Amino acid sequence: MITVLYVDTDPKMWTIISQIFEKYGTVSVFPAGSGEEALAWLSQYQADVIVSDVYLPGMSGIELLHTMRSKGISMPFIFFSERDSPRLKNEASPEEIFGFVTRKGRERKPVLDLLRRIYFAAGSHETEYPCRGMKPGHDT
Repeated sequence: MITVLYVDTDPKMWTIISQIFEKYGTVSVFPAGSGEEALAWLSQYQADVIVSDVYLPGMSGIELLHTMRSKGISMPFIFFSERDSPRLKNEASPEEIFGFVTRKGRERKPVLDLLRRIYFAAGSHETEYPCRGMKPGHDT
């Protein structure tokens, strides 16, 4: 079972992510509504992968990433956001993140792309993938 800390302000996305991940994979999702809430969760629990929106109230996803890294928290970090720009991607060095998946509203395809990225980030690249048709780490 892969444990994912999912940081996003949209509770509907928490539900969508959890439902799709439970249907297609062995992934447990723990939601957090802010960077501060994510750090509090990480002070008590362990995740295999962190998934975060870029734009969060208070501490941004980029600031969350940098804070985690400064505290020695090195687990794979994936951005999952509607807003995508080269500037945002440059704010987090490629060594710090495991990927950036762009979503469009609440569409299913980006969520499945995220699931594939999570499996690969968690080191499950030698196992059978629940999402047929694409290889792990494949960007669309």
